[in-house]
Amino acid sequence: MVKGEPTYHDPPERILRLLRWFCADDFLEEIEGDLYELYQEEVAEYGLPRARRRFFFLSMRYIRPYFFGKKDFSFHFIHRIDMIRHYLKVSFRHLLRQKFFSFINILGLATGLACCLLIALFIQHEISYDRHYEKGEQLYRVAYDYSMRGNAGSGAVVPTPVASTLLEEVPGVRMTARIAPSMSDAGNNQFRRADQEQNTYEEGFVYADTAFMEMFDFPMIQGDVKTALDEPNTIVLTERKARQYFSPGENPIGQIFFLNNNKDNPYKVSGVMKDLPDNTHLRFDFLLSMQGLEESKIPNWNFYNFVSYALLEGQAELTTVNATLNKVLNAYVNPESEKQAALGNYMRFYFQPLADIHLHSAHIREYWSHGDVRYVWFFGLIAAFILLIACINFMNLSTARSANRAKEVGLRKVFGSMRQQLAGRFLTESVLLSVLAFMLSIFMVRLALPYFNLLSGKSLQLPWQEPLIIGAAFLGVIGVGLLAGAYPSTFLSAFKPIQVLKGKLRIGSRSGRLRSSLVVFQFTLSIALIISSLVVYQQLNYIQNKKLGFDKEQLLIVEDSHTLGASMASFKETLKQLPEVEQVSVSSYLPVGGYMRNNSSAWTGAVETKENSVGLAKWYVDFDYLETLGMEIIEGRGFSSEFPTDSQAIVLNEQAVKMLKLEDPIGKKVSSYTYLDAKTGKVLYDTYTVIGVVRDFHYESMKVNIEGLSLVIGNSMVSTAVRLRPGALAASVEKVKSVWEQFAPNQSFRYHFMDEQYTAMYEQEEWIGSIFAIFTGLAIFIACLGLFALAAFMAEQRQKEISIRKVLGASTSSILILLTKNFLLLVVLAIFLAVPLAWYFMSAWLADFAYQIELSWLIFVLSGLLALVISVLTISYQAFKVAFTDPAEKLRTE
Repeated sequence: MVKGEPTYHDPPERILRLLRWFCADDFLEEIEGDLYELYQEEVAEYGLPRARRRFFFLSMRYIRPYFFGKKDFSFHFIHRIDMIRHYLKVSFRHLLRQKFFSFINILGLATGLACCLLIALFIQHEISYDRHYEKGEQLYRVAYDYSMRGNAGSGAVVPTPVASTLLEEVPGVRMTARIAPSMSDAGNNQFRRADQEQNTYEEGFVYADTAFMEMFDFPMIQGDVKTALDEPNTIVLTERKARQYFSPGENPIGQIFFLNNNKDNPYKVSGVMKDLPDNTHLRFDFLLSMQGLEESKIPNWNFYNFVSYALLEGQAELTTVNATLNKVLNAYVNPESEKQAALGNYMRFYFQPLADIHLHSAHIREYWSHGDVRYVWFFGLIAAFILLIACINFMNLSTARSANRAKEVGLRKVFGSMRQQLAGRFLTESVLLSVLAFMLSIFMVRLALPYFNLLSGKSLQLPWQEPLIIGAAFLGVIGVGLLAGAYPSTFLSAFKPIQVLKGKLRIGSRSGRLRSSLVVFQFTLSIALIISSLVVYQQLNYIQNKKLGFDKEQLLIVEDSHTLGASMASFKETLKQLPEVEQVSVSSYLPVGGYMRNNSSAWTGAVETKENSVGLAKWYVDFDYLETLGMEIIEGRGFSSEFPTDSQAIVLNEQAVKMLKLEDPIGKKVSSYTYLDAKTGKVLYDTYTVIGVVRDFHYESMKVNIEGLSLVIGNSMVSTAVRLRPGALAASVEKVKSVWEQFAPNQSFRYHFMDEQYTAMYEQEEWIGSIFAIFTGLAIFIACLGLFALAAFMAEQRQKEISIRKVLGASTSSILILLTKNFLLLVVLAIFLAVPLAWYFMSAWLADFAYQIELSWLIFVLSGLLALVISVLTISYQAFKVAFTDPAEKLRTE
């Protein structure tokens, strides 16, 4: 340092690094120079500490957006906000100027979004089943697949000792429990308090082991979840049933109830639990203690009546546990499993995860019906198709109107707009349109949701209380806007300004290859949906009108007949005396869903062997059963009270005769298991004489083949079938009701018609068909909206050309053909593409039915013609409008 020169002090390094990082290069040199000079002066005047403090505060004054020089921070962010605000303002103005096309775009996209939202609510509800239980990830149900003597299937109803055997012999099983939804007092009952006289019909009675409630950890309002089912003849009510039978403030615990007027077997309330949510595979309102069910204590491996659940240890490996489970249970159920496997016979037990039960049990035979994961995928695809069609509408209209936007793009580029800015401008317009459509779609969903719930049997609601879902939906809508606007924004922002301003750009009406491809894609999906809807309708119509082998018309079913007890015979005879009644039969077995079923082994010969034994359904009926239900005897005779030996007679259907290999069945002996001996645990059997063969009739869904069936005389009195004479049905029902009230004065009269019960068997297919048809109609509507707007725009673009053609002598018909032929050719191409697509998917759907329609060429032709008619009607308005315009008027305005 030279003596006499001023001392130089370096400013604080950290503050300088911050400035250099923050400030733009254009400002940095000047800012640093000023700050350096001030710093040196203040060090000399005030000293180093104060100068450092002043340097810090002066530097902070430059930490402002104006001086910012980085691309990823606030200045550019704020700049982008201003730019987006500008884009939104311009986009609003543009939408208001083009009201017709804006309306078409918003309506089409809103309809597509509304369909997607409805389907999304349905799918979300379906996949949420059984995911709310605290121990749900460790809870499993025992299920099995089997193939025995040519019969194959799956089931979840297992023998009595399965639960206890798992607990004792399968490592990794911590707790087990059984339920029995269809034994003794389980199922449906007439129910009343002991201090009241009037019965109420109730459904949802289920026997359960003590551990069942603890395993599922049901929330209790009153009572102890661990001990509520410890004692015999105790019952746990759900909260809604407790409110139904007890007034506020009244304590249900200890109250006595009777089932079906049986005062010898009363039930005491031991607990009240919270209502089950609707997204669980379990269905009950009353839990009965298994401790009082004697059949549950017999260790019989041939008594399939229980559903068994297991709680596994947290560290249990499912694959290993399943292997052990299968080995242990086969040792009891199928001890010769190795020999049977060589013959192609097997029985495989496995643990089914609780969360899989609802959507993955369509093929499993059990007590309750569930959803089907295939329908979830199916509706998900429909939602995707509809949204895709709506997005294609937007892309089509945006690219078709490119000539109108070309001048705007050219001018903006001349004044310095970058391509990225223009793309952002068009993307903002697309997102704005998507948001407006989303708002309209919410309104549509609110209007449609009650009807959708009515069709689907759900109780879906918009999840306003879940902001995460609403936020995700909104972000999804932004994504839809970006997706729909991605190509148009790229396409429009790529115009060259010189070509545009010289008038050399004519894209709106000529570059239609992509647009044509999108129209074909739209109508391919729409026509495929039309074909599918017609196939579903025809299959359901086939099911409803196919000859069933019995007469379901004019057949009244009176329920709860078993509660009449000893009066049953008198009730039946009194009904037969009514002039409106042709015939009466009493049985728990009816050939529609929801009634008792009993499968049993049957064999010919003195001893049952694996060679002569087959599985037959066994129904207990009365002497009037065949005549009342209108079944046809094709060999031998039916039951008759005039033959005392008919108490040991049996009537087989045609399939049973084939299975038993009876060439001349009348007079042959057939043995089958009859009942369980409560003392020994053995299943006893009786030997019957074949007296007749009944023509095969459908007694299960047409998704399965008719199986072997045997009918025997037995005491089975749950329902009374009343064959009414043709005439005034309402008056006939009133006569039957008056007889019921004579014999059961304190019991409600419950009845159905057989044809209604038959229709209810296909309730799922019916509502799926209805919803499918509605969504198909909406998809076609959206596609036609786009086609209508596209036809309007193309007609507008070609008005001058059409006017010149008319002046030169072109006829109106030739103009109409000119305007419509290209669109119709696209629809014809879409038909050819849609046919194989629909054939593939509908063949897979029909494969679920053992009895199905054939996919006739007529369905595809009708669908194609329908699409063509819809297309012609959509285009014709615009075509006629242009074709009949006065050419002189148009040419004067050009």
